[in-house]
Amino acid sequence: MAPYAVFLRASGLAFVCIVLAAGCEDQVARRVAIEKADSQVRRIATELDQQTTETGNYVRANAAAIRENDPWGTPITIGYSQGGVAEVVTVRSAGPDRELQTKDDVVAFGMATNFKGVGEGIKRNAQTTAANAAKGLVRGTMEGLRQSLRNPH
Repeated sequence: MAPYAVFLRASGLAFVCIVLAAGCEDQVARRVAIEKADSQVRRIATELDQQTTETGNYVRANAAAIRENDPWGTPITIGYSQGGVAEVVTVRSAGPDRELQTKDDVVAFGMATNFKGVGEGIKRNAQTTAANAAKGLVRGTMEGLRQSLRNPH
């Protein structure tokens, strides 16, 4: 084999090794960024999860108050949703593609249950219902007495 051909083969192998090494570095950097974003959204979700009213509802964070960007420079987003007695806070990084609501988003959740609020509502409504029932009972009894006095038989 000519010395030039050996050089081309060796330099081609070196090129492949350099490309593979660069690809590995990119993968490692991507993984580190994803881990950083995951840690970031979990920390924010934990902080927001601890901010509830005395009835157990979340204190809504002002979107402008969360001035953090993920490792790719995209602002972290926060959303709240409610279902039944539970409320969910969602903290989201857009991920490497910098687009929200895609499969590479990095997301953390917090969940608050407002049983105390439910209990307070039941207590408040039970008192009102009992008072109304008592009024109705008295009215019904009085009406019954009137009817009895009008029609003694």
